[in-house]
Amino acid sequence: MKTNPMSRRGASLLLAGALLAASASLPLTSPALAQEAAPVEINLAELRQRYGAADDHYATIHGVEIRYRDEGKGPVLVLLHGSSSTLNSWDGVVARLKDHYRIIRYDHPPTGLSGPVSDAVAKSGTPPEAFVAGLLDKLGVEKAALFGTSSGGTLAYYFAATYPQRVTSLILANAPANSVAEAKIPTTAALDAEVARAQKIGYRDRRYWEVYLPYLYGDVKRLTPEIIDYYHKINLRPPEPNPRALYALSANKETTMARLKAVRAPVLILWGQRDVVLPPAAGTALFDYLENAESRSIIRMDSVGHFPALESPEQVADLVHAYLNRDH
Repeated sequence: MKTNPMSRRGASLLLAGALLAASASLPLTSPALAQEAAPVEINLAELRQRYGAADDHYATIHGVEIRYRDEGKGPVLVLLHGSSSTLNSWDGVVARLKDHYRIIRYDHPPTGLSGPVSDAVAKSGTPPEAFVAGLLDKLGVEKAALFGTSSGGTLAYYFAATYPQRVTSLILANAPANSVAEAKIPTTAALDAEVARAQKIGYRDRRYWEVYLPYLYGDVKRLTPEIIDYYHKINLRPPEPNPRALYALSANKETTMARLKAVRAPVLILWGQRDVVLPPAAGTALFDYLENAESRSIIRMDSVGHFPALESPEQVADLVHAYLNRDH
């Protein structure tokens, strides 16, 4: 590995799923899949036809159409996914927990099957956490536990800081606190080559994802061709005019530090120790910044990488269930 100082744009794209990779030679795909000639773009209507499900619902929140699911019964648990992912990344966790909780998850716009973010919405100044509040209002939910991963974790603690009366517990997995734009993130020759090639051809093809996703995993044997194919296809939406307007970004240092200090809810941090983007020290920093939380604990997961809930959903679900039932 080498260390490659990233530009601000590059580091933002990294957490958006654009700059991490491992060896392109990993045997994760069949020859037939490798030779697939994917279209450069798949429009939103076609993506909804391909990947929509019977339990999908849509709601317009602050002028943006959001695809969400509302499943199970019990205390409410809201799941917030990371960049370049969708609500589908929580499938394994939901399968294990939906008999115990009412679980609400959605595609963070303008990704997945949620609608675009118009210029008017982008310029409105509506903070990203207001969209979480708006969806909960729509569903008649007053209070909930929140679980956010990666950039979804940043959104989760933004919400917890802004709406402390609505958060019963906060769970964060590999969520940035310090600006990733200022970090020196290890990269590889394969990574550099795929980033350059994606920039040249103007989109991220399947080979890109075959290189990108293994680098995020702590154990590549857990990564399947189906996951690679899904990330490839769902990210073939035509370019959005305001792709990150509704993201809670840790690069906003002053705002982020204020939000972290304002969190009062009890907090559990789950940290994949093999994360190259946010190594163990980043988990310690996040823990330290949450100094005003009612309580704090951190569980370090030795064998997983940047997305613990995607890579090891059953283990994560069991840890979350134990934490949310800690007083019982």
